[in-house]
Amino acid sequence: MRARCGVRAGAVGAAALLLVGIVAPARGQEPNSTRVMLTLRDAVKIAVTRSPEVKSGTFDVEALLGKKQQADAARLPQITAVGVVGPSPEAERRDPSGLSQELKSVNVREGGVTSAYGSADLLLIQPIYTFGLISNLRAAAEHGVKAGRAGVEKTASDVALRVREAYYGLLLFKDLKALLADLHEQLLKAADRLELLLEGGFASEQDLFKLRTFQGELEKNLNLANRGVALAKEALRTWTGQSPDADVDAAEEKLVADLKDFPGVDFYIEEARRNRPEFIQLREGLRAKKALVEAARAQYWPTIFFGIQGSVAYAPNRDRVLNNAVVQDPLRHSYIGPVVGLKYDTDFGITAGKIREAQAEVGKLKSLQTVAEEGIPLEVQKAYGELQEAKQNVQALEKAYANAKKWVVTALANFDLGIGETRDLADAVLAMAKTRADYFQAVFSYQMGVARLDHAAGRDVEGIRALVAEEHESVNAEVTR
Repeated sequence: MRARCGVRAGAVGAAALLLVGIVAPARGQEPNSTRVMLTLRDAVKIAVTRSPEVKSGTFDVEALLGKKQQADAARLPQITAVGVVGPSPEAERRDPSGLSQELKSVNVREGGVTSAYGSADLLLIQPIYTFGLISNLRAAAEHGVKAGRAGVEKTASDVALRVREAYYGLLLFKDLKALLADLHEQLLKAADRLELLLEGGFASEQDLFKLRTFQGELEKNLNLANRGVALAKEALRTWTGQSPDADVDAAEEKLVADLKDFPGVDFYIEEARRNRPEFIQLREGLRAKKALVEAARAQYWPTIFFGIQGSVAYAPNRDRVLNNAVVQDPLRHSYIGPVVGLKYDTDFGITAGKIREAQAEVGKLKSLQTVAEEGIPLEVQKAYGELQEAKQNVQALEKAYANAKKWVVTALANFDLGIGETRDLADAVLAMAKTRADYFQAVFSYQMGVARLDHAAGRDVEGIRALVAEEHESVNAEVTR
């Protein structure tokens, strides 16, 4: 009877220690002089604005803006100027007396090369009508820039989702680590107490073996939580560009469910069709490629232009041909005047190949657009279903945790009265610990479900634009100061 009472006392002490560890997690933290506290908003803003992937896309947009600048400049006059210097054979029309002589033939004998000549030719072309070449090139460039910007926003949205997952993951692992660490500490104390009771003959070795087995399982999960915390911190440190010795941590203390109601899935599908960067990118890209097809076809036609043509040449050892509408000295002359003309480049299959290439790009984008129209609504439905499931899990586990605590209290009371078993009390404590851990994971799934649904519907794009604009304003203000 005494041994039984001792076993009960030891089990009650161990259960009480476990219960205290679960209900009141430890809050001690090691000081770190290089600790960096980040809110979710700050982490997303810093990661997006410094992301190499986003910057790479931004340079692609700059290249497209360069093409747009070229297309816009095609409307303006184009000037071609050529200047040359060469040897000049002597040719004079005056006799030694200086009097002019009649030119009887253009096939006069020239003297030897005694000097050099210089000449400059100028042609200014102002396009008047290009059969749609310039207008389609401008349209293609404009739509290409919009498609490029949508691509940058898609990349920024992917980066932001990745940061949110790491941030919420850090909070999850911290909560699990606190739960497991406290439970493990209390298990160690309980095991030490049982060893003392075992030495006095008031406990059984079976209870100690069970406790040690559970202790090993806890240590494994605690190691997993520690690794999760370290990995999430390292990811946030890398993505936010902190120094290697910085200890990045979340400003929030724990995961918070913050449950709310959501519109129907059709609302988010419509939002995706309107806001999703992929849809915008494909729509604008398709318009750009169609415009390129028409621009390539326009190259079958000439360019009608108005221009100014001029030429000047001078050689000191040649007399200028005066008062002759037929003969002109190519090495000494000058003229300039307005012209109207046609400019046409002839090729043998190059234009046809350009048209074929552009048409293939149009077909490719149409196929991708079909994939997006079918796949993105499915992605939205999947994200919506996962969010609703996570929300229901949070609500269910809140109730389960409350019932688990009542179960522990009841089991502890029965044990005190001598009508309960050690196994019942241990099962109740373990159930409460497991329910609490499952609750943390459900809250994580809920928060990520909200983030993934906003990402799938394109609702996060506007917020990311605001964060990027805010960062640029702060940088500009700093530069101004």
